[in-house]
Amino acid sequence: MVVDLSIVSIMSFFTIISLLVVYSTLDIRDRRVMNEVVFAGGAVGCIVLILTGHFITNLVLHLTALSLVIPLIFILFRIGSIGGADAKILFLVAFISPGIELGIWSQSILEAIFALGVELVAMLLGGYLYWRFRRNEENSTPPLIPFLLVGYLVIQVIALF
Repeated sequence: MVVDLSIVSIMSFFTIISLLVVYSTLDIRDRRVMNEVVFAGGAVGCIVLILTGHFITNLVLHLTALSLVIPLIFILFRIGSIGGADAKILFLVAFISPGIELGIWSQSILEAIFALGVELVAMLLGGYLYWRFRRNEENSTPPLIPFLLVGYLVIQVIALF
């Protein structure tokens, strides 16, 4: 893996980090993220993708991530493991910044699988542990988006080594 600190990678990285911080704050505070906020973030992400050309230059990575995340979101939502906002934001992460932004992997398909796997494990395991230790409290519904942010950051840190 080679470190990639191009303008395109840095813009994509900071866009998704900014969005995840906003969404995490709302998820922790209110336990919900309004559709308007999610769609506004999606619009910002699309603009960044178009202006930087990130989607076209990493087309295989984006398509692989989307083809993996859509069925997983559907299954996890149907069985009640994630909520609607979690599903939409997981889709946005897969669309805007599906892999390792600060590094280059030669295998885009493996990169997408690895990134999605780490993000999902962090999100679901973090949510489970949160629920496990706080289940006796009044509102024990776990905010999953902060754990998605942690998973995303773990992937990016791994890329630096």
